[in-house]
Amino acid sequence: MPVPDCSILIPLYNEEQSLIQSVRKLIGFLRRHGIESEILLGSNGSTDSTVLIGKMLEDTAPGMIRFFHIKERGLVGKVFEDAAAMASSPYLISVDVDLSTDLEFIPKALELLREHDIVVGSKKSGCQDRSSTRLLGSMLFIACTQRMLSLPYDDYSIGAKGYRLEAIGPLVQGISEDTNYVIDLLFKARRAGLKIKLLPVACADWRRSRFRLLREGLVRFSHLFRLWLKQFGSSR
Repeated sequence: MPVPDCSILIPLYNEEQSLIQSVRKLIGFLRRHGIESEILLGSNGSTDSTVLIGKMLEDTAPGMIRFFHIKERGLVGKVFEDAAAMASSPYLISVDVDLSTDLEFIPKALELLREHDIVVGSKKSGCQDRSSTRLLGSMLFIACTQRMLSLPYDDYSIGAKGYRLEAIGPLVQGISEDTNYVIDLLFKARRAGLKIKLLPVACADWRRSRFRLLREGLVRFSHLFRLWLKQFGSSR
C-alpha cells in the first residue's frame, strides 16, 4: 500500500451526533484536492456510540480510516502520542471533529511541512468567530505564555496543527497526557531549534465545549506555571 500524503488525527469524546457527517465532509474535501490521506480517529473516554460508529467507519473504509479507543477520559495527549506512533505518513495533521477551522489548512500545512517541522494554525493571526468567553480566555492564556516562556506563537489549541513526525519524534516522550501536550511540544521544539511556522486560519466555533472551561483554564495555567518554573530553573 502506498504511503499516504498525510495522516489526519481527529480526537474524539462522545461525538456520536457529528462524527459521520464530519468524516464524510473531510473525505469529500480530500478527494476534491487530490490528497491521499489516512484518517486516524482517536477516542478517549467516550461513553456514547462513538466507539461503535468509529469501528463502523473503519470497516467501511479499511486502510483509509483507522479507529482506536482509550478508556480514560481527558487523555487527548495520549491519543496524540498513539496516533504519532501508528501514522503511516511522515506528516501528521490534527483537526477538531467539528471541522471548525477552514479545511484549507490541510493542503497549506502539508506544503509547509516540506520545509518546516511544525505548522501552527493561528486563529488570532487569521479570523475567528467564537464566543467572547472563549476569545478572552484564549487571549489571556496566549499573552501569559508569550510573556512567561518567551514563545512567539499565538495558538495552543489541539486543532489545526501539523507535525513532521521524524522531527518531533524525540520530543513526544514525556509530553502531557491532557490538552497541554501542544504547549509541551512547542516548548520543547523551540528549545531544540526546530522550524516552526505560523499559518493564519479562519475558525467559526460556537459549539458547546466538551471541556469544563473553568477547570480547563486552571489546568492550563497551572501547567504553564510549571513550565515557567522549569525554564527559570534551567536558566539559572
